[in-house]
Amino acid sequence: MKRPRVIANFALTADGKVSTRNFTDTTFTSPSDKRRLKEIRALGDALLVGGRTVAADTMSLGLSAVDLREKRLARGQPAEPLRVIVSNGGTLDPEAKVFHYKSRPPVVFSTRRMPESQRTKLSPLCDLWLFPEKSVPLDSVLNLLHRDYAVRTVICEGGPSLFRALLESGAIDELRLTWCPLVFGGAGAPTLTGLPGDFLKTIRRGRLKKMETIGGECFLTYSLEGAASSAPKPSRRS
Repeated sequence: MKRPRVIANFALTADGKVSTRNFTDTTFTSPSDKRRLKEIRALGDALLVGGRTVAADTMSLGLSAVDLREKRLARGQPAEPLRVIVSNGGTLDPEAKVFHYKSRPPVVFSTRRMPESQRTKLSPLCDLWLFPEKSVPLDSVLNLLHRDYAVRTVICEGGPSLFRALLESGAIDELRLTWCPLVFGGAGAPTLTGLPGDFLKTIRRGRLKKMETIGGECFLTYSLEGAASSAPKPSRRS
């Protein structure tokens, strides 16, 4: 089954935290990293995030940098990546910024656990796909993005639960990290794969491709190996 190339991008503290215990945006990185995030975001045909991350960070998932938009257009891409949200329960706010940003409507992948009233509210605001399973099968999501939306490269910006699920399914091809010289501490603050708990089913090994330091931050790029599996098809809500 064909799928896009998946690049995950995270910033984390020296003790491995990617957010606070409330999973909120901490803005702990430098302007250099924020520019780097936009540059990485501009590489993708699609930008993939979990519903909890959208809610916590009040994200539009847009690409505001004019120069990066122009470069995409020069490459024959749309000005901004397709915005894609995964939410198992479908508890997304129809008034959220992501649904009213002036760009192509986002694509939402959820399950039939989403109440009918919520489906009615979201359907006019996005392309809504519903799976019969209790959780969204990410391999099918990637296949649909490749097949129906011509997506060849996906940039995943989290959160940790989505990243872990992609990692365990073998779908992460590249991991880009910004290592920041800060220490948060706190058992309730998530790491790259979420709160402390079970080990991954399989240890994932990366190969360092690039390392760069700017102003105390370390930018790392790792390549990972893996392969996606098959899963049932969803129904599309028109």
